[in-house]
Amino acid sequence: MAKSPLYGRHKALQAKLVDFHGWEMPLEYAGAVKEHTAVRTAAGLFDVSHMGVIEVGGADGIRFLARAITFNPESLSPGHARYAFLLNEKGGIRDDLMVFRLNEERFILVVNASNREKDLNWLKETGKDFRAVLIDDSPDTCIIALQGPASWDIASEAFGIKPSEFPYHSFINFEFSGSGIILAKAGYTGEKGFEIYAHRKIAGAIWDLLLEKGKKFGIMPCGLAARDTLRLEMGYLLYGNDIDENTSPIEAGYSNFIDFENENFIGRDALLKIKEEGPRRRLVGLSLTEPGVPRRDCPVTLEGQEIGIVTSGNFSPSLHKGIAMAYIPARHPDSARAVTITIRGKAHMAEIAEFPFYRKTGKPASK
Repeated sequence: MAKSPLYGRHKALQAKLVDFHGWEMPLEYAGAVKEHTAVRTAAGLFDVSHMGVIEVGGADGIRFLARAITFNPESLSPGHARYAFLLNEKGGIRDDLMVFRLNEERFILVVNASNREKDLNWLKETGKDFRAVLIDDSPDTCIIALQGPASWDIASEAFGIKPSEFPYHSFINFEFSGSGIILAKAGYTGEKGFEIYAHRKIAGAIWDLLLEKGKKFGIMPCGLAARDTLRLEMGYLLYGNDIDENTSPIEAGYSNFIDFENENFIGRDALLKIKEEGPRRRLVGLSLTEPGVPRRDCPVTLEGQEIGIVTSGNFSPSLHKGIAMAYIPARHPDSARAVTITIRGKAHMAEIAEFPFYRKTGKPASK
């Protein structure tokens, strides 16, 4: 299995390590609920170096990206980032990703670990008729996510920055230990926070510094288990569970991330047709009204008829109940909110809920 540049530190912290898409990554350290709570109340530090980082540039880089992603890259100002999709011709989601614009010509695409090789090959094939340059920066890049209400204070002390001076979904560049890093206001938890992109040779120093500066704020190292419950509480999509190549962004409720004024992106015509005809299904939140923990593939029923399957489900540490996401028929009436989820052969009462499940005033609510 592949190992993060921070692997030795995870071992030293006695993390429970698991195989995650070919990477040996920490599932948890002190326990998923404790780590989840730390992010909601103080701060958590995640190693997400398994994500793919692909640099795009060249004379036709912008024209090529306009073909590949679901918004016009020219609309993105240097120093800013935006969430987007790579689609197939049928409007299905090849991947969801973050797009960072470094300068007038250079962009970075941050893609899911499970799709890195697939995405890179598809981008190369799609870009073969463009004078575009694609570089896989993944092997040399470490990504550290600092998330939680105390993240601004910790980053300020660690790096001498003023987080209030740049907006969410923007980033700054500066030098750390003789190497340039990117500090982006972004995350996958719904809390204030940053994602830090650095060369693997300085990743350990950054990790150590943030844990040291974060001690007085209650920081905890966090694993994939807490990352999953945090994103689920926000209704954020997980590729392979909630979306895939047979799912459109419209079905998933993410139409606002599609820029139809960009007339060049692959899958646009198919999405326009889905938009015109209406999707056959839609993604909804489900909140259990009695004890139980829903899991992926649990059936969702209404009056004895199966209407959907859970795509993501877990116990919410913040809400102290089971929550889930599932696709149901688009024609399902909004008034029929009471459903059941079958968990280990037993029906559990639930109700359709709005995203996000968890709300807290003053926090970023968009992915």
